[in-house]
Amino acid sequence: MNRSRRARTRLLAAVRRRRAGPVRARPGAGQTPGLAALLDLLARRREDVLERGTDWVFALAPDLQGKRPREETQSLVDRVITTNVAILASGDRAPLHTFIDYVTSLRAASEFRVSTLLRGFLSFKRGVAVVIAEERWPAREALGALGLVDEVYYEAIFELSDVYGEKLVGSLLARRRELEAELGEKRAELDDKITTIDAQRAALRALSSPVLRVWEGVLLLPLIGEISPERAEHAKSVLLHAIGTYQARIVLIDVTGLSVVDAHAAGVLGSMMRATGLVGAEGMLVGVRGDAARTFVEIGELFPGARTFATLGDGLRHAIRRVLHLSKTRFF
Repeated sequence: MNRSRRARTRLLAAVRRRRAGPVRARPGAGQTPGLAALLDLLARRREDVLERGTDWVFALAPDLQGKRPREETQSLVDRVITTNVAILASGDRAPLHTFIDYVTSLRAASEFRVSTLLRGFLSFKRGVAVVIAEERWPAREALGALGLVDEVYYEAIFELSDVYGEKLVGSLLARRRELEAELGEKRAELDDKITTIDAQRAALRALSSPVLRVWEGVLLLPLIGEISPERAEHAKSVLLHAIGTYQARIVLIDVTGLSVVDAHAAGVLGSMMRATGLVGAEGMLVGVRGDAARTFVEIGELFPGARTFATLGDGLRHAIRRVLHLSKTRFF
């Protein structure tokens, strides 16, 4: 027996010594003052004790208010009365142990406060006290009866606290495992969604920056929407790869679809044009609107020596003539 259990046993023994006498199986009326009157009260007014006790615990326990049906609480209080009667009348503690096992399992599953369970056991004394007051018992007899109820309560709460603590910890651990499993499933779903989004982003990037071979030796790179740093780097990489693959001589960069032409966009275009020249192709800007031209002028010379055209058609005609001229020159 550990230290806490020994201390509780000594406390129970001390409580019993302070009473008029210990509770024994079938005691005589003279041995335990108030017992006969208490058992008589429970025979006559058990329903009243049940109602008063249920009202008290249901009104004070925060786990019950608006969350559990009153009928459930009343049924549990009724079993508390039954366990008390069994001990008081015959010393039979089997109903007490059975009920403690049941109610701790029931409440641990819902993670109730231990105070709710303790109030449930105390509801019997509260109900008895109210009915005794209504009948105006003599003080000595009333104290004797309530003292007997206290003995059973002290015994019950020690056992209940130990059992409930173990079951509540088990319930919390089980809940933690469920949450961890659920979190693992959510994490897997999230990873799948991230993978899908990345694939969609890559596909969108490829679609939003396609490099088209419009003529032998002529490539077209239409830019649409906004140019983010990531997208700009991707477009440049794809363009340089296509120049090498198709042995392109002319690259038309179409800015007609750009939603914003600002300093950042101009810097990206300048970088593309310089990279195109470094790999031996000639870069041209097409689709240069008035607002874009104004921005380029305000920023300064970004495309030294590069040709610009207002429309794609103008740029394409010039590029074809340029490629044909370069081919003739190289041939002769």
